[in-house]
Amino acid sequence: MQLSEFLKKIEWLESSHPYGSACIRINNQQTIYIDPAYLSEENIKKKADLILLTHSHEDHFSIDTLKNLVKSNTSIVCPSDCEQELLQYSFDFNISIIKPGERVKFDRVKIEAIPAYSTSAHPHTAGWIGYLIELDNVRIYHSGDSGLISEMNDLVNIDIFFVTVREPYMMSPKEVIQAINTFRPKIVIPIHWIEEEKEDINYIVNNSPESTKIIILEMK
Repeated sequence: MQLSEFLKKIEWLESSHPYGSACIRINNQQTIYIDPAYLSEENIKKKADLILLTHSHEDHFSIDTLKNLVKSNTSIVCPSDCEQELLQYSFDFNISIIKPGERVKFDRVKIEAIPAYSTSAHPHTAGWIGYLIELDNVRIYHSGDSGLISEMNDLVNIDIFFVTVREPYMMSPKEVIQAINTFRPKIVIPIHWIEEEKEDINYIVNNSPESTKIIILEMK
């Protein structure tokens, strides 16, 4: 599938959480959610085939949202801290625990857990993750709440990079540019920012290399 066509299948979903939204929905043959939390009633109408969770911080992980997204055959992939929370609420669905460096596959969707950590609030020892997703010959990297980390040196052939932006908890705008220059994604989509941080997003737009396209999605 051409990248321009695949982009039409992607939505950045609005969250009512004051820290903003890291939630991406991919509307393909399967409906995939990454980090759905505090979504509106309208945005939980479309049920999930696959849910990927990066960590248990409440701006990424909301039990109420998850309860409204799952159906009988929904699969949830998550680190162990999310599983512990889910089991407290009697989630009776297919939950797969994944650790940094591990891979799983659901139908045609290939998933690899990439470490996600930063110098503030996201310790390496927590085992939290971002995701490398391969779907319809498109390679997608969702960074989770990560700073600029050495593991990004190993990323190759990334078509779409969903990057969470907020210093010091995630990447600063300058670190985003460093990441782009490190693994040269074709497209970068900044997420998890709020309107007060628009200047940071403008910095990314204005300083990105010409080889990478920056797309600013409107939240749904």
